[in-house]
Amino acid sequence: MFNLAFSRNKNNDSDDKMKMGLVKEVPILMQSIAASYVYLDSLCSIASGLSYERLGGVPVSGFPNVVDKYHFTHNGNFFCEIFVYAYHPENLNFIPAPFKGLNSNVSDEIFVQTPKSKYRYMRSITHLVLAKNGFVDSDFDLWNPEKQILLNSEMSELGYEIELELLILESFKVFKMNHPTLKVLDFINVFTRDFHNRKLVPYTPDFIQERNERLLKSYDAIIETINRIQAWQDNDLLRKRIEIDTNKGVEDNSLGVIDMKNCITPFCFVSVGCDVFGRYNMSYGIESQILKMISDNMASTLLRRIYEFTAGELEPFVGFVSLSMDCISYFESTMKNVENENYTLIEVKRNEEKSIADLFNNLEFKDDVDEVTKRWMRR
Repeated sequence: MFNLAFSRNKNNDSDDKMKMGLVKEVPILMQSIAASYVYLDSLCSIASGLSYERLGGVPVSGFPNVVDKYHFTHNGNFFCEIFVYAYHPENLNFIPAPFKGLNSNVSDEIFVQTPKSKYRYMRSITHLVLAKNGFVDSDFDLWNPEKQILLNSEMSELGYEIELELLILESFKVFKMNHPTLKVLDFINVFTRDFHNRKLVPYTPDFIQERNERLLKSYDAIIETINRIQAWQDNDLLRKRIEIDTNKGVEDNSLGVIDMKNCITPFCFVSVGCDVFGRYNMSYGIESQILKMISDNMASTLLRRIYEFTAGELEPFVGFVSLSMDCISYFESTMKNVENENYTLIEVKRNEEKSIADLFNNLEFKDDVDEVTKRWMRR
């Protein structure tokens, strides 16, 4: 009967489609608890004011496990009940009829991955990795072949590989040494809260770690180029930049390509992030009005330095966003967060010389942008 129920749903019976998710006999089919919450979170994105809570599991004829019942409200008022079966071999996303009534233009695009959905999966992955290695709080967490299939699926969903499992296990051992009385769930809360892709780096091959270091040096050299360019600007705003360093804390637990370092100016931005394989990546963009802000020569110097510092094996890990960005708006919006511990507002002092010609007439300042950036690359 269990298989017949799934077969009926897949055959798109019109009556069942009208009921799908609204009655316990025709639940939404998901492959895990984490996937269920991702699905429910997606429904909440359809209209503001939607929220839900789990009422519990209900037994349903034909389903080996319980069907979960959720109570939805809209702006504080009862909206509907949704039933989800979290033990299906695959996720079958579907928008129940009441939600379509809130937004006639709603589509399956609501089910794309978001930072929140990735967080849900990360909690489940962490729990499964610990269960696989015998670290459990109850018999309910004991390992079985079905959980291995689920772990493989959720790891694939986020794109992570063996490095993540190694990180989870090593982190748990350290956690238990420091907090021997705390439970597995306590670790899961801490690990997912503080997770950053950069923590995967020690578990990557040496050649990746070496390339990561070279990319960071390239980033620093580019920032020094920007610093030297800013020092020649008469406009106070053009001599300002915001640098963000998430190594000082956790700025963004979005789990995808998580930024580690950012430099944002009114005329450009440069950032370094870390992907799911522990590889550093750089991206940059240029303000569309850059030639009205700084000289043609300086704009050319900036682009040339970026190309030079990221050539060769680094090139595949550098992404060019756009030559026509609105960096001014980006800078102004980021200014609102400068009180954050990871943000630093830098105001570059104007060079004492009136012009670049004065610089070359003064032997004390003959180390121009070229020389400075070369020194940075030699570090």
